[in-house]
Amino acid sequence: MNAYHYVQCGLDNVWLINGFEIIETEYGASVRIDRADELDATIAAYLTEKSAPLTGQEFRYLRQQLDMSQKRIGELMGKEAQTVALWEKGGALNRDVDFLIRHIYRQTVLNERRTYIEMVDRLNHLDRAENAERLEFREMTGRWIRAD
Repeated sequence: MNAYHYVQCGLDNVWLINGFEIIETEYGASVRIDRADELDATIAAYLTEKSAPLTGQEFRYLRQQLDMSQKRIGELMGKEAQTVALWEKGGALNRDVDFLIRHIYRQTVLNERRTYIEMVDRLNHLDRAENAERLEFREMTGRWIRAD
C-alpha cells in the first residue's frame, strides 16, 4: 500500500504509512483514518519537540489543536489577531512566539509540568535548522507513532 498524503490536517508534509483505508463511496474515493483524533494529537506533540523552527502552518495547526481563535492566542502573546493571521500565512515567527505556542500546547494538552526554564533549555538544545522535512506516521499496536 502506498503512503497517504494527509493534507486534511492542514500541513503539507505529513504522510501516513498505514492506519488508513481508501474506500469507494457514491461520491468517489474517500479515506478513512483509524483514530484520527489520536493521530492529530501525535502530530501536534511531535511539532512541539521538533528541532527546526515552526512554520506558519505548524503554528496554525497547534493553535487549532488548542481550539483557540487567532484573537485568543494573540491575547496570550500580547499581539493582535491580524498579526497571528500573518504568522499563519507564512510570516516569520520569532523565537519567542515559536517557544510560547509549544509551551502553551504542552502545558494545556499534555499536562506537562515542565517549568518555563526547563522548556527554554530543552528548545535551546535542539538544532534550529530550517530544513523542511517529510513527516511520516504509522499506526502500530493500536497507537500512532512517528515513523523514523
